[in-house]
Amino acid sequence: MRSLVICSTCKYSPESKTGPDGRTGGEMLIAEIQGLLADHRRYDVIVQSQICLWNCSRPCSVVMRDDERYSYVTGGNAPTRAQAEAILEWFDAHGATDTGEVPFKQWPQAMRGHFIARVPPVKP
Repeated sequence: MRSLVICSTCKYSPESKTGPDGRTGGEMLIAEIQGLLADHRRYDVIVQSQICLWNCSRPCSVVMRDDERYSYVTGGNAPTRAQAEAILEWFDAHGATDTGEVPFKQWPQAMRGHFIARVPPVKP
């Protein structure tokens, strides 16, 4: 199973928990990713929200989870449509690999510098 887990409580900016519309940065990023998936009629990506991923120094946090390949923890994702597009582009490249290791040259520019940890899949 593959999914995107997004922190719903990540703050909007270093100065403010919520944006001009009253939503947190995490709520905004979730909405951007869900909107992008809906616009492209994509039903193959599971999006889950999680209250606090304990990465408060680098909001917005997204975990790219996979039970067969490496999973990745990211932070510092802007709550924007452009960042949502980059996250999905990287996640698609990840899904096209056997191990979850995406060559750096294939990373969208907007994903560079956002990776915090790589977590191996659970093996029996």
